Amino acid sequence: MSRTRLRLDLPAGSWLGDVSRGVPSATIRVAETIALDGDARRPADDDGSEALDGDGPEALDGDGSNVAATVLVGGTDRDRVEDALRGHERVARATTVERRGDGRTLRVVCRAPVYLPAARAVGLPMASTVEVVDGRATVTVVGDRDRVEAFGRRLAGKGVTVGVAATGVDGPDRTLTEAQRDLVFDAVRSGYYDTPRRCTLTELAEANGIAKSTCSETLHRAEGRVMRRFVDGTGRFDSASDRVGTAVAGTAFSETAAFDERDADGPDADDLDADGDDPVRSAATEP
Repeated sequence: MSRTRLRLDLPAGSWLGDVSRGVPSATIRVAETIALDGDARRPADDDGSEALDGDGPEALDGDGSNVAATVLVGGTDRDRVEDALRGHERVARATTVERRGDGRTLRVVCRAPVYLPAARAVGLPMASTVEVVDGRATVTVVGDRDRVEAFGRRLAGKGVTVGVAATGVDGPDRTLTEAQRDLVFDAVRSGYYDTPRRCTLTELAEANGIAKSTCSETLHRAEGRVMRRFVDGTGRFDSASDRVGTAVAGTAFSETAAFDERDADGPDADDLDADGDDPVRSAATEP
C-alpha cells in the first residue's frame, strides 16, 4: 500500500480556496469533517460540486455533500479568516469554539471540500488533517496507484490542479528504527503486551541484553511513533516535485528519525515495573 502526499490548487468558488487566498498569511487546517444528519435525502450532485442552492443552514439540507468541519486557524489574521468564512456563500455557519494562543478553532457548517466527494467516489482513504495556505491544500492519501490516479482525474475534472509532493510505501518497517522494531517484535512474541502479561520489563531487558531503563525508553519511543502515526495518519516523506499528469507514483520513500534515538538509563525507569508483577505502564514518561 502506498502513501501519497498531494498538493491541490483549489478552484475559485471553493470556500477553502477562496478564504485562504483572501487571507494568504493564514494557515487553515481542516481537522475533521462529519456528514450532517439527513445528508442522504437527495442524491448527490453528479460532479460533487460545492454549489449551494441558497444561503443559510436551510441550503445545506440533504444533498449528499454537506458537512460540519472542525477548522483550525493559525496566523496573524485570524479575525479576517473568520469574517471570510462567515461571508462565503457556501458556508452556512462558522462558530468559534476555542481561542487559545495563536490559534483558533471553529465549527463550520458547509459543503464538503471538493476533495472529499472525489476520495469517497474512488474509495481512497485520506489523512484526517488537511492544511490549506493561499489556496493550496496539502492532503495525504493511502491506496494503490490506480485509485490515486482516479482521484487525481476526478479532481482535475472539477478544476483542481493536482501535484505530487511525495510518495512512499506505507508499512510498519518504515515507522520504527531497526532496534525499536526488533525489540517490539520480541516483546510481542514474549507476551509483554498480553493481558495479563507473560513477560515483565525486567525479563524482556535481560533477554535482549540491555538495561531495564534502556528497554523501557526504547519501547516508549516505538510506541510513541506508532501512536502518532495512527492518530494523524501521516509518515515522514522525502520531498518531491512531480507534477501530476496521468500517473502518481515512483518517488522513493525514506523515514527520517522523528526523535533522538539515544539510549540512556533513566532514574525513574525502575519505578515502572516490579519483578514478578504485571506492570501498569510499559515505559517511562518521555520529557
